[in-house]
Amino acid sequence: RLFRPLRHGCLGGEGRPVLGFDATPGGGFMTIHARIGRVGSQRITVFSGLSDVLADRGFLPGGGLAAAKIPLGVTVRHLALVDDPSLPLPPYALLVVREVEANVSAHIDDGLTSDERTQRRAEAERLRTQRQVEADLGGFDVDAEWVEEIERNDFLTVDQAVGGCPPATVEMCEVWLVRPGTWEVLDKHALGEYEHGMSLNVLPLTTEAEGKTGMQTNSTLFVVVGTGIVDQDGEDIGSKGRVLLFEVKKPKENVNAASPLSLSLTYSKDILLGPVTVLEGLKTGNQTRLVIGAGAEVTVEQWKDQQLTQIGFFHAQMQVQGVTMFKTFMLLSDAYDSIHFLVWRESDKSLTLLAKDYEPTCVYAAGFINRGPTMYFVCHDDRENLQFFQYAPTDPASRGGNKLVCRADYHLGTQTTHLRTHLVRNSLLLGSATPATSWIALRHRDAMALRQEDPDCRRFGVHFGTVDGGFGAVFPVNERTFRRLYALQGVVGNALQQSGALNVRGWRLFQRTTQRGACRSGERQKGVLDGGLLMRYCQLGYFQQEEIARAIGTTVDMIMDNLLELDCARMVL
Repeated sequence: RLFRPLRHGCLGGEGRPVLGFDATPGGGFMTIHARIGRVGSQRITVFSGLSDVLADRGFLPGGGLAAAKIPLGVTVRHLALVDDPSLPLPPYALLVVREVEANVSAHIDDGLTSDERTQRRAEAERLRTQRQVEADLGGFDVDAEWVEEIERNDFLTVDQAVGGCPPATVEMCEVWLVRPGTWEVLDKHALGEYEHGMSLNVLPLTTEAEGKTGMQTNSTLFVVVGTGIVDQDGEDIGSKGRVLLFEVKKPKENVNAASPLSLSLTYSKDILLGPVTVLEGLKTGNQTRLVIGAGAEVTVEQWKDQQLTQIGFFHAQMQVQGVTMFKTFMLLSDAYDSIHFLVWRESDKSLTLLAKDYEPTCVYAAGFINRGPTMYFVCHDDRENLQFFQYAPTDPASRGGNKLVCRADYHLGTQTTHLRTHLVRNSLLLGSATPATSWIALRHRDAMALRQEDPDCRRFGVHFGTVDGGFGAVFPVNERTFRRLYALQGVVGNALQQSGALNVRGWRLFQRTTQRGACRSGERQKGVLDGGLLMRYCQLGYFQQEEIARAIGTTVDMIMDNLLELDCARMVL
């Protein structure tokens, strides 16, 4: 799988597909390839040799496929690039958790001084003597429960002379500023005790100020951190959170790539609604506002006069799990009540609900995919399913536009917590399988893929990482390619032997929950291709490939072109 894209990197059949090459200053070399499609278009590829591939942290040292492994010694919860044009080398902002040994002897302390402890013990002894005398004079026994309480207090008496508790390992959350390349920690900011980092984002917040020519908009880039606070009383007290705004400060003189940078805490705001789980930017016109998700509330904050001021809100059902922005539209995922499709109205500064999914689903992640003017919402639930919804007000199943219509579902078989959007690339970047089918494949490819320069024709997919260390992507394909590959998927699933004689078709069906199985109306909505099963076609022999292609009424070269298109569409970098 490492070299399979390189097999299609040049045009098969041409005498010299590599049109030229030259050396680079780093000791590598650069090649120029011809490309199918636009006349005169070429592709330049820069190779730095095998030093990066065969290094200790490269591709082939063993232990999985990774570009580089950076041992930081901490758990990284969030990472974001501080893309500030004024900095010569933009750093990374990390939200990390590290384990430290803490003295927990204070947990066994009753909070009393030695004099107060002696006085309380004397009072208890006096009360015990009084009750014993009253029982002897009255001729009855002392209350058994009261005696047990006295004995229990004597047993739980704190004796400081014996010694305290041994040190215990606790988690401490910190915000790091890291230099790229060397991954040197430039600066760090420790969060408070019992404070946990929940979210991190790098956002430019704007503020308006009156100038000589009228109202002027000033933008400031912040590293925004959301936290959750649960104090020593635990669940006896409701949790809360904070929003921290950091600025990356640089030295005033001799600014270069080696200059030390620092984190400066500019503003802090307490959030009483709950832990801050979502931080996003809402851009309307020339203004960028902060969207905060805490508890069951989504608030829109305006940065003005060096503080955040709430200007809008929306109340969800249970717990805000995530918010995905698209222009002024917002996809809100509830931890127990599926997804909501909202829109921000600048006229009255309000968040309005357009439609929602009424099925009680525990959503872990949500995102957008679109192909030209058509947009779908993807959500991942607690049963490891992917569901694809569409906002279709004219569809009768939408109940007058108030319900999101489910168009497809798919059992992923693994858990993920985040879906990130990426631009779907065109397979013309890597050419085609053979020159004879190149132009045929070009005519049959997605019309949206041939007009990538047009913003209205771009295709967007989502990629995700799984909790077991995997990586995957979901993206749209055109109708003709889908029908051809869907037929191939059925034939490959029936013709090839599966691991443990398992049913791959049944494995990918939507898995209902046992508690809410009857809540989901309708049958399973198919319509998703299994890329892992389709790519097994490339590993077959030529005669077996020819036999399967003939069974679905197409050719091997056409199928290879379609699989190459899927392989390019999943590329993120």
